[in-house]
Amino acid sequence: MNLIKNFVISIFYIFFLCLVQISIFNPLFLFLGYYSYIYILFILVFPYNGNKFLFLFLSFLIGWIIDHCMNSGGIHAFSSTLSAFLRLKFLQFFDGKNFVNRNDFSIYELPFIRKMLYILSLVFVHHSSLFILEMLKGTVFNKIVLFRTIYSSIFTTILCIIYFFFKKIKH
Repeated sequence: MNLIKNFVISIFYIFFLCLVQISIFNPLFLFLGYYSYIYILFILVFPYNGNKFLFLFLSFLIGWIIDHCMNSGGIHAFSSTLSAFLRLKFLQFFDGKNFVNRNDFSIYELPFIRKMLYILSLVFVHHSSLFILEMLKGTVFNKIVLFRTIYSSIFTTILCIIYFFFKKIKH
């Protein structure tokens, strides 16, 4: 029963993030056309002790929905699935033995610097894979991939940190 409840809550969270991404952040180009992909918050806050297959499927689903609405051909689905696949490795790197030994771990318990580095590294992997695939698709030959990745990662990381800051105040 708990798995079904988590699945339904995750589906609502996915649709909410997709709605925010498509209706607010896609039309809003930040500083010369650099996007902020806020839907990666789902990958950052999904419970770490949950079903791994369900998490990969839901990460693919959120990327697929964004791809479908933006007509981008699967690059968001790949990038979000890759980020979901690498998330635990990044978390083990930034939290070490504390994460491995606990089943009730939460990202909200990480110290600020580790949390910020974890978010920045996962967002950077997501954005770099996204922009490299976009460049290979042939739609963005006039943009420099590295600068787009860096600036978009910074903007997305700032928005994620703001989210975690307000979430910490709420708790």
